[in-house]
Amino acid sequence: MKIYKLSIMLAAATLILVFSALFSDLTADTPEKLVSIGNESFRKGDYKSAVEYYERASVKKPESAVILFNTGDALYKKGDFKGAAEYLRKAAIKTRELVLEARAWYNLGNCAFREGQRQGDSDLEKSLEHYQESVGWYGTALERDSTLTDAAVNMEVTRLVIKDLLDRIKQQKEKMEQQQEKMREIVDSLVSLAGRQDKAMQEGEELSAEKSNGYSDWKNGAGKLEKKQQKIKKGTTDVKDKLNEMFEKKIPPPVQQAQAHIDSSLTGQGDAAEKLSALEPENALGGQKESSEQLKKAIASLTENEDKQQDKQQQDKGNKQENKDNKQQEQPKKQEDKASEKIENETAKDILSEEKENREKRKRQAGSGYRSVDKDW
Repeated sequence: MKIYKLSIMLAAATLILVFSALFSDLTADTPEKLVSIGNESFRKGDYKSAVEYYERASVKKPESAVILFNTGDALYKKGDFKGAAEYLRKAAIKTRELVLEARAWYNLGNCAFREGQRQGDSDLEKSLEHYQESVGWYGTALERDSTLTDAAVNMEVTRLVIKDLLDRIKQQKEKMEQQQEKMREIVDSLVSLAGRQDKAMQEGEELSAEKSNGYSDWKNGAGKLEKKQQKIKKGTTDVKDKLNEMFEKKIPPPVQQAQAHIDSSLTGQGDAAEKLSALEPENALGGQKESSEQLKKAIASLTENEDKQQDKQQQDKGNKQENKDNKQQEQPKKQEDKASEKIENETAKDILSEEKENREKRKRQAGSGYRSVDKDW
C-alpha cells in the first residue's frame, strides 16, 4: 500500500530527528538504526524482518509511539490484523501528537474492517461486530484530526457494507427460523408415528393372544393390523424424505444419527408388515418393538440437537454482549459514549475505488493506508 509506505518513511524521518540528539554513534545497534533497517525491509516487502527490527528497537525505546505505529503497520501488511491492532492501540495511547494518534485510530479501523471481511463467510454476526467497531475507530480518528477525509469516506463505505451484511443476517435468520419450524414439524410427525407404532404393537400383542386362544376372527384382525403397519411405514418414509431435503449438503451429526434410527425403524416396520401378512402376529412383535424404540431415539437425537443450538445461541448472545462491554471500556473516555452510538467499521483510501467497481455486487474490498502529513512528527 503506497500510503503505508509514506507513513513508514515519515516515521523514519521522525526517529532520525529524535534519536540523533540522544545517540552520537549512528553506526551502533541504536533504535534509529534498527528502525531504519526495519523501514528498508518494509519497503522491500519483507514484513517479517521489519517487525523483528521494530521490536528490537522497541526494547531500547519502549515508549516510542512511532516504533509501535510502524510495528502495527508491518503486522497489518503481514495479515496479522489482531496483532497490528494491539500495537496501533498502544501507539494511539502513548503519543502526544494528534496527527499520529488520528492515524493510529484510523488504522485500527482498517484492521477491524479486515477482520470483518475475514469472518464474512463463516460468522456473519462476528463480521458485523468487527465492521461496527471499525466505524467507531474511524469516528475517533476524525475527532482527533478532522482533515482526515479518508476516515470519513471509509466510514460511509463501511456503513454500506454493514447495511448489506444486516440484510444477509436477516435472510439467514429467516432461513434458520423456517428450518427450525420444519424440524419441529418433523419431530411432531415422529412423535405421532411413535404413538401409532406403540398402539399397533399393543394390538399385535392382543392379536397374538387371540390366535393362541383360538379365536376365529384373529386372521381378519391380522389383515387390518398389516394395513395399519404399512401406513406407519409410509408415514415414516415421508418424514425421512423431508429430513433429507432439509440437509442436502452438510448434515449435522445429530441429524445423521436420527436418519440412521429412522432407517432402522423402517426395517423393523417392514419386517412386522411381512409377518402380519404371513399371519404371524407373534413374530411381528419384534419388528414393531424395534420400530418404536428407533423412532423414539430419532426424536431424542433431533430434540437434543435443537436444545444445544438454543443453548449455543444464548451463550453467543451473552459472549457478544460481554465483548461489546469490554471493547467500550477500552475506548478512550472521550469517544466512549460517541463510539457506542455509531455503527462502527473500516477501510482505507483504496476502498473508495474498489467499492465503485463492486457496487452492483455490494461486496467491497478495502485497501488501507495513511495519508501523508504536512509536517514531520
